[in-house]
Amino acid sequence: MPKVLVVDDSVSVRKALERILAPRSLVVSSANSAEQALEQITHDKPDLIIADVIMPGLSGFDLCELIRKNPVYGHVPVILISGIVDAAVLRQAEEAGAFSVVRKPFTPEDLLPRVDAALAKFAPMAPDAPEPVKPAPVPLEPTPREALPEEYLRPFLEKPEVEAALLVNRKAEILSQVGQALVDPSVIATYARTLASIAGALGEHLGGVGLQGVSLEYQGRNVFLAKLSGDNFLVLIINSATTPGTVRYMVQKAVSQAQSLRA
Repeated sequence: MPKVLVVDDSVSVRKALERILAPRSLVVSSANSAEQALEQITHDKPDLIIADVIMPGLSGFDLCELIRKNPVYGHVPVILISGIVDAAVLRQAEEAGAFSVVRKPFTPEDLLPRVDAALAKFAPMAPDAPEPVKPAPVPLEPTPREALPEEYLRPFLEKPEVEAALLVNRKAEILSQVGQALVDPSVIATYARTLASIAGALGEHLGGVGLQGVSLEYQGRNVFLAKLSGDNFLVLIINSATTPGTVRYMVQKAVSQAQSLRA
């Protein structure tokens, strides 16, 4: 029987999904976070994942994107559920590789056709079917017109406050990086992409002309995101509570350099 993994931090939503799916002869398991879901996938081996968009920690978008990057489970379809389904949510879901988005609150009539379509399209391969040959992944080699090379990022490390500088695209891929971050750079990239997308969507609702940058201030540490040309973002990890003016000036200079490279 097909296996479905339900991911939501709300117990009531998980129970509602289990009640809807159980009569369809589906084996349903659940996780209360995206992080827990990533652990369960390896042993549950689901044929479909249904995940909430907004959860503590990693979002449903993040979960979907991480699954797409997994060479073993990247084929598993993900249906996202969200209380808001607008153009920004649909665009981000498409970029993350989601199969579909269902609006909450949902009914069996809303959900089940999407479930049936996903399982039909990504039906498990028969046991005697040959294993498809997957092409070798193509390494990401950004050209100067796509991203700032490392030599443009290294001047940031001359400032003692800057621990690391990364260039991230809208797919949360690291195009360039210098320095040493305290956590996995791929985790920083995933959160940075999500933050940039949410901040950009909020700006659209506020009538903004485009996201320029975001500053997150913590006790003793700061994360600064700056929009470069195209869909790339500069991410700085700073070991002070605010972004120094000299660093902001260097960011403006980097933005100008990025724009000139694409000219």
